[in-house]
Amino acid sequence: MEVSSGDLEVKSPADKFFRSVTEDINGPFDNIEDKMETINLEDRTLTMRMSGCLISESYKTVKATITVSPKEDGEGSRVAWKVEFEKIRHDIEDPLLIIDTLIDVLVNYLKETDGNLLQ
Repeated sequence: MEVSSGDLEVKSPADKFFRSVTEDINGPFDNIEDKMETINLEDRTLTMRMSGCLISESYKTVKATITVSPKEDGEGSRVAWKVEFEKIRHDIEDPLLIIDTLIDVLVNYLKETDGNLLQ
């Protein structure tokens, strides 16, 4: 299992941002089947599994986890994301372009959500 992770600072309050993300997480992934695996409202964490033609051709598993935490100074939130993936076979080339594209879509979605909440 390989992992890609990162974080992003947003200006929206953690609870409001997390609620918005959980209500519309399918929005950025129109061409991908996603299945909500867990939502923990107390910890503001959600995990989903993704599949679909491009993903299924190369990966057994693609799982994304998003955690939203209030920043310590009270101004905005920190959004941590992690994408775990496992190739179908070890001998296939690394199709990281698919994972990189998923991550770009996710990060852009998170930024867009923040912008919409601040309007």
